[in-house]
Amino acid sequence: MDNFWKKLPKPILTTTPMAGITDSAWRQICKKWGADVVHTEFVSVDALYYDSKKSLRLLEYKASEQPVVVQIFGKRVELYPKAAKVVAATGVAGLDINFGCPARKVAGHGGGICLLRDMGIVRQIVETTINSVDIPVSVKSRTSIYKIPGQANGGVITALDLIDAVADLPIAAMIIHGRSYETPFTGPVDLDMLKACKKKFKTGPFLINGSFQTIESVVQDLKYTKADGIALSRSLYGRPWLFKQIRDYLNTGRYQEITWPEIKKTAILHAQLLYENKGPKGFECMRKHLLFYVKGRPDASELRKELVAVKHPKDVEKIFNRL
Repeated sequence: MDNFWKKLPKPILTTTPMAGITDSAWRQICKKWGADVVHTEFVSVDALYYDSKKSLRLLEYKASEQPVVVQIFGKRVELYPKAAKVVAATGVAGLDINFGCPARKVAGHGGGICLLRDMGIVRQIVETTINSVDIPVSVKSRTSIYKIPGQANGGVITALDLIDAVADLPIAAMIIHGRSYETPFTGPVDLDMLKACKKKFKTGPFLINGSFQTIESVVQDLKYTKADGIALSRSLYGRPWLFKQIRDYLNTGRYQEITWPEIKKTAILHAQLLYENKGPKGFECMRKHLLFYVKGRPDASELRKELVAVKHPKDVEKIFNRL
């Protein structure tokens, strides 16, 4: 099997799967700003197994987006072979398994990060998925989770345990978010755990996630952990140009602030791509992106009233072109 991850120049800069965000239009925008790899929204293995049309649409992509990785989640091992084959049949570059999501709809049913409480199941999922497809299979997780829900003194399962459990399997790449299940998005990132994971993981590139504060700080984190790359998530909201800025800083020690004309051009293109992809019914989801793009402007609150009502890319052009 050809592991495209190993052929990418380091450090690798990628997106991560985000529900309601990482659709085709968003992925195309991220690629234009320099993302090496893009991810679809995560997809349930149950939905793929039972041929959900809504979930199958999440797998659609443009050739220009490649390499595209589809992340799947679920706790039933027996559903993974068919789900993985459905993904592979689309021609995407890779498949990722979600062992990190803290969201209630995933972890609350025993999936995502909560699967780490049963490493036997984790291993079965990884092994059966790898054996079912001929595309690279990667894994995403978090630094840790309590062994017993809600009990800090009951012991902790860490990403190091995950790596040990699958050490002999040919995992193509690994992304670890630097926070635990119990503190999913706030608080300090455990850089020492990320560094230890990088040292232990041997079968492919290791990427860090969740530590972004500034361009300078995330590059420092990359160097401290000796990771092979950075996976960006919520820091990208309204800032897809972070890929270019981080790459410039890595290459030259400097980066340029993005100008308003560049932001405007990106927002308008994003709206056009999303409309082409989802049509009038799906265009409402563009509104949240537009609010991200104008965040920080002194007139953002006034613009909000207009942006939450847009129905067509022409509406977006009209608003942004007068700014």
